[in-house]
Amino acid sequence: MLTQAAILLLAASGAQAATIGDRYEPSALKSSSSAIARRVRNCGKPPPPTVYFPLNFRYGSDQKITTDLFIPGTNKTMPVCFDQGSEDYWLAEPGSVYNWGSEQLGVVGPCNMSITPVYDYPASSDATDPVPASYYNVYSGGAKNILGDATFEDTMTFTSVTGQRSTIPGVRSALVNFINVRVPDPSGQCEVTEDLKKYDVGILGTAPYQDNDDHITQGPHVRQQLLEQGTIKAPVQSMWMDKRPDGIEETYTGGAIFGGVDLSKFTGPLVKVRSFPNSDGSVGYWVAPPSLSFQGKQIKLGETGVEKCFVDSGTRNDAFPIAYELQDAFFKTTGLVESPMGHISWPGACETVPSDVTLDMRLPGSKNGTFVDIKAPLKNYVRWDAGEEGLCRLNLYLGGCVLAAPFSSVAFFAADDERGEVAFAQGGITERGSEPDQKSIVLRIP
Repeated sequence: MLTQAAILLLAASGAQAATIGDRYEPSALKSSSSAIARRVRNCGKPPPPTVYFPLNFRYGSDQKITTDLFIPGTNKTMPVCFDQGSEDYWLAEPGSVYNWGSEQLGVVGPCNMSITPVYDYPASSDATDPVPASYYNVYSGGAKNILGDATFEDTMTFTSVTGQRSTIPGVRSALVNFINVRVPDPSGQCEVTEDLKKYDVGILGTAPYQDNDDHITQGPHVRQQLLEQGTIKAPVQSMWMDKRPDGIEETYTGGAIFGGVDLSKFTGPLVKVRSFPNSDGSVGYWVAPPSLSFQGKQIKLGETGVEKCFVDSGTRNDAFPIAYELQDAFFKTTGLVESPMGHISWPGACETVPSDVTLDMRLPGSKNGTFVDIKAPLKNYVRWDAGEEGLCRLNLYLGGCVLAAPFSSVAFFAADDERGEVAFAQGGITERGSEPDQKSIVLRIP
């Protein structure tokens, strides 16, 4: 089981956890993705080398943006969270244990069960022998603690529900053998409930690699590894999701590339937004909060003290910084309701949520006078029915500021870590299962 050092490390997790928490220029809004892409196609230069990850956004209370990883020796896959909010890449290895039953942060509980599925690296002929390396990571402020003692490399194949595949040789990952979560055991019998089974078996962090006085990325970092290998030429990435599927419970599809920006995956302008560098040990991408409107009516945010918004495809629910005293006004403006269980909900069955009603966000640009508008259909927030009769739960919270998986389903994202740039555009426009368009890929954000 755990060594005494690991237990002490867990107990200290709360202190070590990283914080995961209006300017307009009309000329900047005249360029569209198609116009930019035409200029790229006409330039006659080959596209930069990139690495592609097919993506999914499934229906369910625990779902976020994922990529499916083939398990060696089988035709089965395991979902790996494609996480803008963390840095490292780790996978659960054979024999790994999931621990719960404690209500305190970082404390090993009395309950254990085997993790499944796991990445069976010994079944891969390309896998290297594990290299001893102590690994420890914290999520959700210490509510989830990840431990391992080795790293390895393997040729890995990623896929989506529509069959896109991408095989990448020599990908380095940490091997995790113990996951501790702060989940109580009210039965006292270590009963394994359905909710308890909803855990990550792997996370591929896409946040910036850091090596400075404030923070050093500890675990394997896929984009940095590809950069150091020369597989990609710049620490740049872009991510898109396709058009919303017809059925409410169907899976969204999309993709991401490391090493470039695919200009064919959005409509309207791609705008560099006001962003903030990481400091004091923080990780991820931070941008200025958006202003909000609904059907042309402004939504007042009030004074919340929230100055930054966290971009996090690995979180289930968007969150917007609306002051408590203005939340009743939010419900009045939108026609949404707060359910008896405390969920923001549509006042009707999920099938009745209209497709053309949007929550509109305006994010300030990095240059004076610039901004980008993102329209998020309410239907994109329908990713889990909480079972409250006559209501449809939306993946949306009030308080704090997180641009999570629902935001990812409607917003094209690009980031250049070397230049400290983050850009958004209106996404959700490509056909289901769209792959990268090589003729439309550029090395940097235009």
